[in-house]
Amino acid sequence: MRSPAEQHLGITHIIHAHRTATPEIERVVLLSAGGLVLCSDADAQPADAERLAALASSLMSLTRAAAGAYAGGHIDGVAITMDRRQLCLTPVDDQTSVVVLADAACDTGQVAYVAAMMASEISSVLDAGTPERPGRFFLQVG
Repeated sequence: MRSPAEQHLGITHIIHAHRTATPEIERVVLLSAGGLVLCSDADAQPADAERLAALASSLMSLTRAAAGAYAGGHIDGVAITMDRRQLCLTPVDDQTSVVVLADAACDTGQVAYVAAMMASEISSVLDAGTPERPGRFFLQVG
């Protein structure tokens, strides 16, 4: 079991590595089920990370409600495409999720893949096990 400081360092390294490899990714936030920022990319201002975490928490809550209401089962992720941005939200475990904000010019599949890879790697750091089916998405809006 890693200490909280070792976990934070490991997660920070994962986020930095994926942001560096995919420059179209603008923000990455690891958030709690309650919408609290657990970790974010180095460029994120605290207020921006908190706003993104709050939005992502609301989206995950809505997605869980939809999955429950329509027998959707396990939630693999949420992808939202907009004119200038796209957002991918992937659960790490029952208590944490990773949200990725990227430029719309980036391939949505690539952003979803990166989000799923980060979730899997972060899951390993947190000793929470890997997501059941990383890389598949339950809901896409846009």
